[in-house]
Amino acid sequence: MTKKTKGLISVSIPVLTWGISFVSTEYLLGYLGPMTIGAIRFVIATAILYIAMKLTHQPLKINPKDRGLFLLAGGIGIGVYFFFENMGIKYISASPAALIIAAIPVFTLIFEVIVYKRGIDRVDIIAVILSVLGVVFIVDIKPSQLFNAGEGLGYMMMFGAVVSWVIYSLASKPLFERYSYLTIIYYQFLYSIPFFLPFLLFEQNQWTAVNGSVIGHLVFLSIFASVLGFYYYAKSMDLLGVSESSVFINFLPVVTIIFSYFYMGSLISVRQLIGGILVILAVTITTIHDGKSETEELVSARGKV
Repeated sequence: MTKKTKGLISVSIPVLTWGISFVSTEYLLGYLGPMTIGAIRFVIATAILYIAMKLTHQPLKINPKDRGLFLLAGGIGIGVYFFFENMGIKYISASPAALIIAAIPVFTLIFEVIVYKRGIDRVDIIAVILSVLGVVFIVDIKPSQLFNAGEGLGYMMMFGAVVSWVIYSLASKPLFERYSYLTIIYYQFLYSIPFFLPFLLFEQNQWTAVNGSVIGHLVFLSIFASVLGFYYYAKSMDLLGVSESSVFINFLPVVTIIFSYFYMGSLISVRQLIGGILVILAVTITTIHDGKSETEELVSARGKV
């Protein structure tokens, strides 16, 4: 199995679990506050990872010089990200919020070019444009919603979420050379928890209404969306690269729409179907293009031997 294939399999897991997680979170918001959900989710996930590290005899110590990267990836990329996203949705509807999140691949590509001097060509640009256009169709946003001055704070919050995720991706990249995927996400989760806890004092939670379904959704978010999702996303960033992995984030609305149809009975419109095709086309283009580049580099290297 090639490195490329392993990366594609790895990134499919977070796309699936994170896409479904939107439905789980929507259900849980009827009982618990957004940051309470985040706190429970990552406390459970961190505990599971700690046990996993003990069972696999992986060292818990990290180089003090790397704490800054873990703080950026965990505290900013997870804790602050969820703060901005959840607060933003209080001021703007889900459609424009999802469109702004779709800008993540664009900002990731730009920042990776600036920070890591990544090469960029026309195919990269076309793939990103197609993926964002696809999400525009999927969320069915109205242009008038983008220019409502009264919702300016919400848009600023969502932009903060985009920047937070870009920081997560870029801060994670150097850690792959020194730590296992398990160690990386364990400390990222651990460093995110303090950013959730203060909000628990201010949220209204219906603890007495918590039932088996609520617990089931929390377990799904903790184990599948957090532990498995972030583990394999970290792996995909290592195998595919930061920018290409981020492009796959635009698959999330496709998964969410399909799952919502079967779980909640939400219908899929022709517009959303077109959007899904554009997203799939964008990911296919960048995957084939990078695969050809990787093959050409391999052939060139063999020719020099």
